[in-house]
Amino acid sequence: MTTTIKTSSKNYFNKIQKYLFNKRLFFTTTINNGAYVLIIFNLDEIETYLLVQKMTRHFHLTSKQLEPKALAA
Repeated sequence: MTTTIKTSSKNYFNKIQKYLFNKRLFFTTTINNGAYVLIIFNLDEIETYLLVQKMTRHFHLTSKQLEPKALAA
């Protein structure tokens, strides 16, 4: 499963990138039209939920909404 984090702030992008690196998570980064994107790999649903909760507290953010899961074929 992959998790995508998008931000328009270069500062938050760098902070989140450093945070994920320190947590030893496998991720890639891209920049598209001024949007910074981090894609995290190999987390299951529970690990993703816990990571979002920890990051929300760590960076003093408010959680907006998780994208709905795709239906199984």
